[in-house]
Amino acid sequence: MDILSINADTKLVSLASSIGQSPQSWRGWHCVQIMFNDMSDDLRHECLFWIKSFIEAYLKGAEGRVYFCEDSSIHILCKNVPLDVLEQAGKEICNLVYSESSVQVDYQLYDLEKEGMTYAQDVLKRHGNIFCHSSGDQGNLESAAGSLISLDVPESHINNTKISTENTKVMLVEDDPVTRWLVRNTLKDECDLITAPTANKAFTQYMMYQPEIVFLDVNLPDKSGYEVLQWIIHNDPGACVVMFSSQSHMDNIRDALEAGASGFIGKPFIKDQLLDYIQGNGQKI
Repeated sequence: MDILSINADTKLVSLASSIGQSPQSWRGWHCVQIMFNDMSDDLRHECLFWIKSFIEAYLKGAEGRVYFCEDSSIHILCKNVPLDVLEQAGKEICNLVYSESSVQVDYQLYDLEKEGMTYAQDVLKRHGNIFCHSSGDQGNLESAAGSLISLDVPESHINNTKISTENTKVMLVEDDPVTRWLVRNTLKDECDLITAPTANKAFTQYMMYQPEIVFLDVNLPDKSGYEVLQWIIHNDPGACVVMFSSQSHMDNIRDALEAGASGFIGKPFIKDQLLDYIQGNGQKI
């Protein structure tokens, strides 16, 4: 677990913005948010030391990151850690701080795939309605006017109402023949699918086929998937592009969304992940 305290607020705001943009991209990720009441700086530093030691022992080997923020909140984001383990971690941290300082501490547990929008709104609200507009941790921050996150999500997706995928035009850009076969076999009854094994082939296919949604591998033999993403966005600003990668680390997901992708799917995928985008986001917005 990476533990951040320097510029943690700025980095968390950037991450929360990405989570709110596409919660379904964060399948398998959870967050334990620890919230302190008012306390002195000296006591706060002592509590952070205790909690850091606890996290390093209790969540040793877990994939994720911890943000120690200036407002005394702590955000523990983990991937594929059972909810009961994180629930217990939240309780133990609260008990630890209270037993050592008599300070009451609360915690909140989030499933980021299901509750990512709520979590993002809470983070951005606590940090002064600030959100990050550029990729990377050093991007400029601006006060958000109006809503915390633009809710440009199809109503059918918000309400979990399935829309018909019949004749939805989907393009898969993937150099691995096994993955192409798996996707083709998975979606054969769900949409009209065309595949491209390279970036250059994707450019031609996109102009001819004009798909409503693109599943795009990050690593291609002739160009980066991000170059293809930028080309598609430049030529079709309303395009829905979902990045594919076997490296579904926190920074990779955030970078894909900040680069303009509509979503991110880690390999190996499951059918429901593909259908979630096709049924909910498979239209240009």
